[in-house]
Amino acid sequence: MGWRIGVDTGGTFTDVVAVSEDTGERWVHKTSSTPDDPSLAFGAGIKELMDKVGAQPGDIEFVVHGTTVATNAILESKYSRTGLIVTEGYREMLEVARQTVPGDFGDITWWIKPPRVVPLELVREVAGRLDFRGEVLEPLVEDQVRTATEEFKAMGIDAIAVSLMHSYRDPSHEERVREIIKEIHPDCYVSISADVIREYREYERTLSTCLNTGLMPLCSSYIGDLRTRLDADGLDTRLYMMKSSGGIVRSEELVPSPISAVLSGPAAGVVTAAHYATETDHPNVITIDIGGTSTDICLIDHGDPHMLTEGKIDIFDIKTPMVDMHTVGAGGGSIAWLAAGRSFRVGPQSAGASPGPVCYGAGGEEPTLTDAHLVLGRISPYLLGGSITLDAAAARRALEEKLAGPLGMSVEEAATGILDLATTNIAQGINVVSVKRGRDPRDYALMAFGGAGGLNACMVSDALRITTVIFPPSPGVTSAEGLLSTDVRFDHVITHVQREDQLDVGRLSTEFSTVYEHVTADLQREGFSGDRVRVEAFIDMRYVGQAYELRVPVEVNGGSELTEQAVRGAMKRFHQTHDDQYGYQYDGKVPIELVNIGATGFGLFPRPRLAAPAGGAGSWDDARKDVRRAYVGEEGYVNCPVYERTDAPSGPTVHGPAIIEQYDSTLFVDEGWSGHVDDVGQIVLTRTTPIAPAQ
Repeated sequence: MGWRIGVDTGGTFTDVVAVSEDTGERWVHKTSSTPDDPSLAFGAGIKELMDKVGAQPGDIEFVVHGTTVATNAILESKYSRTGLIVTEGYREMLEVARQTVPGDFGDITWWIKPPRVVPLELVREVAGRLDFRGEVLEPLVEDQVRTATEEFKAMGIDAIAVSLMHSYRDPSHEERVREIIKEIHPDCYVSISADVIREYREYERTLSTCLNTGLMPLCSSYIGDLRTRLDADGLDTRLYMMKSSGGIVRSEELVPSPISAVLSGPAAGVVTAAHYATETDHPNVITIDIGGTSTDICLIDHGDPHMLTEGKIDIFDIKTPMVDMHTVGAGGGSIAWLAAGRSFRVGPQSAGASPGPVCYGAGGEEPTLTDAHLVLGRISPYLLGGSITLDAAAARRALEEKLAGPLGMSVEEAATGILDLATTNIAQGINVVSVKRGRDPRDYALMAFGGAGGLNACMVSDALRITTVIFPPSPGVTSAEGLLSTDVRFDHVITHVQREDQLDVGRLSTEFSTVYEHVTADLQREGFSGDRVRVEAFIDMRYVGQAYELRVPVEVNGGSELTEQAVRGAMKRFHQTHDDQYGYQYDGKVPIELVNIGATGFGLFPRPRLAAPAGGAGSWDDARKDVRRAYVGEEGYVNCPVYERTDAPSGPTVHGPAIIEQYDSTLFVDEGWSGHVDDVGQIVLTRTTPIAPAQ
């Protein structure tokens, strides 16, 4: 029996899912994360799950991993010290940046420019220049490259980024610089901008190349550690890594391009949500993935998550394909605290995996969202099948000492306040991906997952007047499951600027042939061909005079031939896309400008079958395993039925307030909500009583 294994590393737990390629059978497992060395939990989680399943090393077809290692390195500025080589005259490129200041204009008096990824003293200029067509204006002065490399080597710098003007049109100068660097400093990590982003906008291209280079030593070391863990357990199997785009790539391919995995873990959860959305009657969903540290939010329209060509990680604008997600600092480990001794706050600080919430008994002293749920009776004092025991008395004492006492309120009021503030933070995050982009959240279902997703789902939905909540079959390991529900993916883009009224389809077709050959060669190298290959084309467009583009798909004959009809059709769709995105269009008034041509290649894997309903008891009464005192709104404490999800019936309705528990997560069904288990094992909740209007 062949097994696929997905491993997602989170702030508190590392989640592991195994799916049988023969039967579709699923096994899930959670183990404590090891922040100091994430590969330890990676190896332990796989071994523990294999023992559960009874699988032997030879039974594992491949392993897919999602990680936040690159993200955390950027957030904590733990990337390697990096040198940068630029075209003569552009030494201050990173310093100048886009000359933008965060916040309101009036705030600039106190804003301090943050440190550069590469400080000015580590930037070297070399003579040699291309024009915007890629034609040589001045030849590359190789002796200057040698001098710069020797200086970096003497300084102990083992990572060098190269970003020369207009290299997106012709990378030959950058490629020659790389050759010289490797001759002089063979152990140095090098990345050139033409490989990282073959697009114009020198600042974004240079910044992304610098971050990519600085992450290369860390990524190489981490992937080496993962391989060591697999080898130690006799697992001579393929290792894939999740990318921010929602596709996967063999681990060796990620070493030269770690920037493509900055949202590796969160993207996998969205993949699972999209998979379920396309297979059920809920193609339009907003997802909330609530983990131990934060909540990741994504909007899915018609089964497809919105994709970005660039995004922001901390203070950095990174140009790489990524799923459009918004993150807020509200998770199970988010700390509740008092600002200035009186102002109630929740997050963004988190207790994380160590020491964790107070109730974990591992040294945590500050009350968290998890402590509040425990005090209110919404979660069991025994988690993960009893492997973790929670200390409710300790959680109650922390809430009393840190919050309730100083504020002169009851512990229950303080705990409810924590839930309300976390709900507000998450709801505001949802507005960022919906209301601020012209979408009404009431038109969507809320899909909640992550370890704490089900505990907050009804409250968040009520705050936004959303009337449907979806709770997937394995919500606590949804990101790990998503790792097994995607394909190998390669993206390639070339800047090619043309105006609509001066369209040269021949040149455009030639450029597309280049990107098409690039992605198909990548896929062939990974062993994909024939009907296991799908290629999608796109063009980035804008109206003449605009500064930023929209990505529009292009229909190509047989996946490889670009015609004028296809280009004209894409331009027509651009008007519609612009109107959908911004609320207006200039069809027939302002000409379109084509900026980039690109292709995305997919190496297709068969999808695991959707989980089937547990097929347990004939009624919810038969699935009831306990009655717990839970604090519910204005009613205070009530006797709340507790159900075991694995025994939940398919079809009959459950009414709130109720608690549905399973190995990896808990769902709190609030007052006014009812639900059932659908054909693929999801719990679908519906608001059955009107929400009281806001006062």
